[in-house]
Amino acid sequence: MSNRGEQALLKQSTILMFAVAIAGIVTGVISGAQSILFDGFFSLIATAIKVLMLITAKLIAKKSNERFQFGYWHLEPMVLLIEGSFLLLIAIYAFLNGVFGIINGGREIELGLVILYAAVFTVVEFAYFFYVRYRNRRLKSSLIQFDNISWLVDAMLSVGLLISFLAALLLKSQGYGEWAVYVDPLILILLALSMLAPALKILRPALREVLGIAPDQLDDTVREVMDAAQARHGFDDYVSYVQKHGRARFIEIHVVLPADYPVDNIATLDRLREEISTGLGTPDAARWLTISFTADRKWIA
Repeated sequence: MSNRGEQALLKQSTILMFAVAIAGIVTGVISGAQSILFDGFFSLIATAIKVLMLITAKLIAKKSNERFQFGYWHLEPMVLLIEGSFLLLIAIYAFLNGVFGIINGGREIELGLVILYAAVFTVVEFAYFFYVRYRNRRLKSSLIQFDNISWLVDAMLSVGLLISFLAALLLKSQGYGEWAVYVDPLILILLALSMLAPALKILRPALREVLGIAPDQLDDTVREVMDAAQARHGFDDYVSYVQKHGRARFIEIHVVLPADYPVDNIATLDRLREEISTGLGTPDAARWLTISFTADRKWIA
C-alpha cells in the first residue's frame, strides 16, 4: 500500500512545526513570557508526536509479515492516544502555571517582541492549517486529519496571545500597568482551557480503538447489509464482528444456511460473498473481510 503523499506531508509538517517550536522557546526566554514559552514547548511536543506519526505512516505502508500478520494498523490509534494524552497533560500544566502566576502577583514581559511573534505565527499557522486540510481532501488520511489539529490548536494559541498582548499594551498606555502584569498568566489559563476540546476530540476515538470497542457506524452498516441478505436468501441466522484500527476495518461474518439450502458448488457461496462485499462498499487495502458459511450453529457460537 503506497502512501507517499501522506508521508511527504507529515514530513513537511514535522519540519515546519519544529521551526515554530524553536522560535517560540527562544522568544519566550528573551521576553520572559511564560505563555510564549508554553506555546513553544507545545510545538516541540507536537513535533515529537509528528515524528511518531511519520514512522507509523511508513510502517502502515509496509506489507504484513510473520510477526505482524495483520499489518501495522494498530499503531495508528496508539500514536493518536499518545498525542491526545500529551495535549491533556500540557493543558493541566499550563492551567496550574497560570493560577500560580496570578497568585504570585503576575509577570512583567517585553510586549513589543511577543506581539510581533504572535502576529507572524497567527498568519503562518492558520495558512498551513488550511493548506494541509486542502491537501488531505485528496489523501483522506486520518493520521493527517488528527495531526492537523495540532496546527489549529497552535494557531488558536497564537490568536489568543496576540489579542491578550495587545490588551496588555492598551492597559499600559492608559496608565493601568499594574493590571498588565496579570495578562501573561491569565492567557495561560485561557489557553489551557481552550486545549481541552481538541485533546478530547483526539482521545475519544483513539481510546475506543485501543480498547477494542466496536465502531457503531460500521457495526450498523454490516447488520443492515446482512439483514437484507438474510431476507433475500433465507439464511437461518448470522453473527458479525467488527473492529477498527485507524483506517483499517476488520469485518467477520458467519452465516448459518438451512440444511436444504441449494449449494451446487463453491461458486454459489462465492457469489453470496461478492454480493455481501458489494453491499458493504468498495473494497480497499484497509478492509479485511471474512465471510464463512455453515449449516451447524455450533460454528458461530
